[in-house]
Order: sequence, then structure tokens, then C-alpha cells
Amino acid sequence: MKIAVTGGIGSGKSSVAALLADAVHGDLFSADLVCHELMQPDATGWLGIVAAWGERFLMSDRTIDRGLMRDAVFRDEAMRRQLETILHPLIRRELKQKTDAIEWLGGRCVVEIPLLFEVGWQDEFDATVVIYAPETVCIKRIVARDGIGEEAARRILDAQMSPEKKAERATHVISNAGLWVQTVQQVSSLARLLEKKFMVKGKPVYTARQGLTPQN
Repeated sequence: MKIAVTGGIGSGKSSVAALLADAVHGDLFSADLVCHELMQPDATGWLGIVAAWGERFLMSDRTIDRGLMRDAVFRDEAMRRQLETILHPLIRRELKQKTDAIEWLGGRCVVEIPLLFEVGWQDEFDATVVIYAPETVCIKRIVARDGIGEEAARRILDAQMSPEKKAERATHVISNAGLWVQTVQQVSSLARLLEKKFMVKGKPVYTARQGLTPQN
């Protein structure tokens, strides 16, 4: 069973993805973590970035200044699209290799993918879960967490699909706008639902990608 977790920046998707993975006794993967690994010196993503922009974003130790790059790409849409063209195929390949191996063994995995719907990967998963929080809540969280201004936070949010549109496309939605205990309760309920829908005696019985009918 493969479960994708997504949501806007500041929605709390990383915390909820970890909680859900624990609830379904599955492995947890992160597109952002894979991206970070790909951007290490001499890794494939790093090589692509240097080929495109030279040493513009490199620090003295040859690592990429992610803050500088983030600010640049969210000010320049063409640059952002170019960066996505470099990194997204590499991230997709790495995640597919990891999750296919888990699924082949009959296991379960939760994959956090911030731009799941924007890049069109949703059909590769049995379930898609959007972690929802209103834009005003997300902006407050981003400002507090990253130490940036509201204008910079809003630029990042504006580059992503709105929380409402993400929620419309998901198979499941968890609200993370209130108390954490309420989020935990929703995750527990979702885990039970997924167990009933997709698993019998620990083995997958249904995959949306194959177009089969769920067994009750």
C-alpha cells in the first residue's frame, strides 16, 4: 500500500505524515529529503544545478545555499520551472525505487510530496491525503518557523496550488488547523479506514493504479 501525503507549506504535513506512517506501521519517505540528498555536492541534482547556473548558488564548501536559491526561484517563475525540470524526474525515480521495493514485499509506505498534484504523481498511489490548514494559519507558521516576512511566505504559497484545490483532489483530507489532539484523532480514524479498505491479514488486496474494486 502506497499513501501520498501532501499539503501547502506550513500545513504541518511532515508531522502528520510521520504520525500516519506510525499508525499504519509503514515506512516513511520524504520528497524533500530525497531532494536534499540529490543536491549534495557531486550528486546528480547538484550537477544539474551547477550545469544550469554555474556557481551562483554555491557556498565556499561547495554546498548549495538553499535559502538563496529558494528566494531566487520564487521570484523568477522561469527559473523555478527550470529547477523543477532538473530535480523532479530524479526525485520521482528515487521515490519509485524505494516504494516499489516496499510494496513488492507486501509492506506499506507513506510518502510526503509537497507538490503531489502540481507534478501529477497522484495516480501512482493507492490513497492521497491532503493536510489542510487555511492560508492565514500557514503564513503565521512559516513566518515563525523560517524567520521570513509575510510577503516572502505569501510568494511561496502563491507558487503552489491552493489548499482548497488540493483538498478537492485528494481521496482523504485531514484538518491540521486546530489542536494537535484533534489531528491525532483524525489520523487514527484514517489509519483504521485504510486498513479496512486496502489490507486483509497484512496483504494488499486493492490498488487504485490497477483499477480493481475494493474488497470490503
